[in-house]
Amino acid sequence: ITNVVGAFIDEVMERGGVTDRHQIAWAGCGFELAIVLGGIILGKYVDRTKEYKRVTLACIAISLILILPLGLTEHKLGKEPALLVVSLFFLGFFVGPVQPINAELAVDVTYPGDETAVESIQQFGGNFCSALLVPVAGRAAKLDYELLPNIPYLASDIRGDVIFMMGISAATYWFYRSFDAPLRRSMMDGD
Repeated sequence: ITNVVGAFIDEVMERGGVTDRHQIAWAGCGFELAIVLGGIILGKYVDRTKEYKRVTLACIAISLILILPLGLTEHKLGKEPALLVVSLFFLGFFVGPVQPINAELAVDVTYPGDETAVESIQQFGGNFCSALLVPVAGRAAKLDYELLPNIPYLASDIRGDVIFMMGISAATYWFYRSFDAPLRRSMMDGD
């Protein structure tokens, strides 16, 4: 999700009413800073509690809500740049830490396996998936779907890339909720 949003930040912001190049650049910068800040805060919490799964599922569930303003235009209200930027920052805060938290989880469950090998495989898998999914999201961004056109107060439209990202989040949540593995490194450390 972060790679898709980052790749198409100009289009996301312009659709939401932020058209000035400097404002788009600052919004992108804020998104990246939110990713780092979320990684620090949520990562520290997970390091202390070892609640990898609970935090990851919460981040994924929150992403379903925060992705929506990036591609939804409510016709009655029009464009809402403030909502877009706030959603963008919170999306970065909650989605950015998912990969590093789960890299730590992978190391914990595969202990005494090689940490570097585990993280390298996960990094390769994530980059490979992004390389495949970013072009799909780019094509989906060209699609626009009308929602409730016959109800004036609820009439809106949504971009295909947002539907695509929400689908990825929902599928990931559904798959990940069944994950259950012993935290071997934590057990060895006595945590």
